Amino acid sequence: MIIESSIEKYGWNKKREVLKMDTLDPKVNSVANRKPARKIIKLFSWLLLISMIIEAPAFGLNSTIKLTIWTHQRHMADLIKELMNDFNHTIGRQKGIKLSMRVLGDDSWPMFHQAQKAGNGPDLYSSGYITKYPDNFEAGAQTWFDDFPDFRRWKAQWPSWYWVEGMTTYQGHVYSIPAQVFNSRLIYNRDLFRAAGLDPTHPPRSYQALKDAAQRISKLGHGQYYGFAYCGAESWPMEWMPSQWAEANGESAYWDWKQGRWAMEGYSRIFQLLLDLKKEGSMFPGTEVLTNDALRAQFAEGKIGMYMGEFWDVGVFNAQFPAKCDWGIGPIPTYDGKFHGKPRAMILSGMWNINGQSQHKLEAWEVVKWFNQYEVRALMYERGKCIDPDPIVVEKYVKHQPKVRGFEAFANTLDQDYLATYPILPGWKSPKDNPCTVFRNVLIYGGDIRGELNKLDRDWNRQLDAYYQKNLAIKRGWNIYPHFDRMTGKMGMPLIKPNFNVSSK
Repeated sequence: MIIESSIEKYGWNKKREVLKMDTLDPKVNSVANRKPARKIIKLFSWLLLISMIIEAPAFGLNSTIKLTIWTHQRHMADLIKELMNDFNHTIGRQKGIKLSMRVLGDDSWPMFHQAQKAGNGPDLYSSGYITKYPDNFEAGAQTWFDDFPDFRRWKAQWPSWYWVEGMTTYQGHVYSIPAQVFNSRLIYNRDLFRAAGLDPTHPPRSYQALKDAAQRISKLGHGQYYGFAYCGAESWPMEWMPSQWAEANGESAYWDWKQGRWAMEGYSRIFQLLLDLKKEGSMFPGTEVLTNDALRAQFAEGKIGMYMGEFWDVGVFNAQFPAKCDWGIGPIPTYDGKFHGKPRAMILSGMWNINGQSQHKLEAWEVVKWFNQYEVRALMYERGKCIDPDPIVVEKYVKHQPKVRGFEAFANTLDQDYLATYPILPGWKSPKDNPCTVFRNVLIYGGDIRGELNKLDRDWNRQLDAYYQKNLAIKRGWNIYPHFDRMTGKMGMPLIKPNFNVSSK
């Protein structure tokens, strides 16, 4: 019977034995032998058993902890889902953990804030996701790993260079490992190059050559396709493509590593190029409202000749928006076609942040450890979803090279970039305007882009001075690299090394 099997399953035989007639007091037995008494005791026995079965989940018997994961890494969402299924059927099944995933857009931070306020945010979310909190830890949106029981053993397996303040540690507390590198390149449509009489094996190297190619493609398209496109509706690209392309011109953009200050005027040349393309009729319409996803969807359909690409686009055109055109990847063009220095490739932590609000942090920690394994990281590399900064991943764990279109053009040219991450500014709150909003305003209303960026530069650095004055424990020298060489890409050592000791609990 089902009830009897439930008794065996949950080990309730002994509990039921207290109701056996031969365990009762003799005087009670004599009463119990009477028919009505036997019926009452039997009925009570069944009611007690049914109650215990109903209450079983409350005692944690045969229960599963369900964890929610939010990711903005849409270029690898298919593989993440596959890996989550592997986790659920292996260690997840062993430890009673089940993962579910939600895919987000880049500017979905208001949704994240609302979920946090309501107390129903995700248990984990993707590293690099922009929450818009000045400090994720102070906001309760992230927790470090130091306090987990096996943290010390876990940390000992990684090389010492993993621990970089502001990238993998927060005031010395470990919250991640370095696991992702993203560089920028020109992505272009070879089919449209051929149609316009351009050499599909030689993408433009100078701004003038780019404008000429974009104009030829746009004229040929007659409103059906255009030479160039840019996602002007969003502000997250600030530290990504425009600044990386600006740095290829030999100019500091986003952050000036030698001076340790914001470098907003450095965007001038690249934004002027975009304004020129718009003026010449070579830009895909609606730049000011065009999101990155919308741009990539149009490129996949063959409607765009060129745009500023990032490594994650490899996954996009192979999975998220499978490209219907013959597409290629070229070096970042410069204003005169000459080499002026290496652009920045962003090195980021990965893969998951543990939400400080999660009620299941120990279970979330199991997820972090599983995804951080060399074997899992090697699989992500093999599938062309991730460039791992640790050379041992490729040297020892990768079994075969990725056969994913576009991967090699980014991964095998990483020596053309220098590796860096965000400046160490815990609690920094950015001014309302940024280079992307300034560009958007000039695009719509007109104006002097260089003059506006110069003003923005002064505003951001005035606020930076106030930030340092208010936060005396944070040293300006942490973000100054006096020997940084843009031509070779060597950062050197900071003027002052951050004085936090990485936790070794």
